[in-house]
Amino acid sequence: YRAIILTGVVTNAIQCVLSFTMREIKVNSSTVGSMSNFRPKGGTFSQILRETLASPSFWQVFVVCLITMNVRMIFRHLDATLPKYMVREFGDDVPKGTIYSINPALIIILVPIITAATTEIPPLNMIHVGTYISAASVFFLVASTSISGCIMFVTVLSVGEAIWSPRLYDYTMSMCKEGREGTYMALSSAPLFLAKLPVGFLSGYLLERYCPEEGKRNSQTMWLIIGLLTASSPV
Repeated sequence: YRAIILTGVVTNAIQCVLSFTMREIKVNSSTVGSMSNFRPKGGTFSQILRETLASPSFWQVFVVCLITMNVRMIFRHLDATLPKYMVREFGDDVPKGTIYSINPALIIILVPIITAATTEIPPLNMIHVGTYISAASVFFLVASTSISGCIMFVTVLSVGEAIWSPRLYDYTMSMCKEGREGTYMALSSAPLFLAKLPVGFLSGYLLERYCPEEGKRNSQTMWLIIGLLTASSPV
């Protein structure tokens, strides 16, 4: 664990140093290859907040983020619920780290490919299709309490994420006013961060009720509850 933490500290330090070499630019669409310095709009906190909340486009983005919130919560279950579930069902030697690593590996591979292949498709269409796929992934664990079920869950979840997640950011950026990109991203993501605490409590309750360390387990019911909550987003 020390080596993992040290690797994280070193890579973050390198990223921090590299961030000072980055330059904010604006590409002028009217002239090919023309660029200029980009500066976010200034203003006091209250001015920025009032301006953003008065914009209809912000509320459109906010509603889309609210609708996708439940499917985004499945990633908290991927972090918190799935590892304990695998250890309790399959023992301490279960390769939970290897199974979890399927997600970042597929995202690195699939996101640039899918994004490049679907640039002509409207973002909302891609978000709709991708959230259906991500929500469906949970039902592999409802159907089967097995290592293969865990692998299929993470794989299908990752494919769905690669479809909808980049296009959600694309949609947000296309709707926001120039110079207010950071404000839109922060405010529209606020419900997601506020929902993390209840999801943590839900994860603990479901594990204790349906997948305890000792005693009779009914893990498929646990994943059915999570799956139905997740499916409410695309539906």
